[in-house]
Amino acid sequence: MLVFGVGMLPAIATMAKHGASVTDFESASTVAESQAILSEWGGAGERAMWWQLALDTPFVVCYGLLLAGGCAAVARRAHQVGKPRAERAAVIFAWLGALAALADLAQNISLAIVLAGSVSQPWPTISSLAVPITLLFGAAAAAFALGGAVVTRPPARDT
Repeated sequence: MLVFGVGMLPAIATMAKHGASVTDFESASTVAESQAILSEWGGAGERAMWWQLALDTPFVVCYGLLLAGGCAAVARRAHQVGKPRAERAAVIFAWLGALAALADLAQNISLAIVLAGSVSQPWPTISSLAVPITLLFGAAAAAFALGGAVVTRPPARDT
């Protein structure tokens, strides 16, 4: 995940240098906003966005697995320490991690369609709606995995 994340940085910098950030493009909810960003970027910004998408897709898979796996580990530990409510909650939060990744993947597909020349609805709207879903579900799963790791620690043993 870190390799793909760091790999995206030059493309992200190129887009910003040509006028609009990757976040601006992801959040553009109208055809006019998307067209304005593409015009501002020119060929260099568009090529950078293709590279960003190519690296972001495996990044999405990695962080989705990390979030879901972290919550699944909490579920296993909650079972081991006899916390059934925490175990059930961890299963739900594991799905939120996967859903965050799925929303991000839907965004990547929408952006690729726009970049390929179909600057029309519903693609900008799908991309812009994916932003808060990805952030909310991803942050919730990450917070639960971190907090759950603390809550499900096995009791300390006397030595």
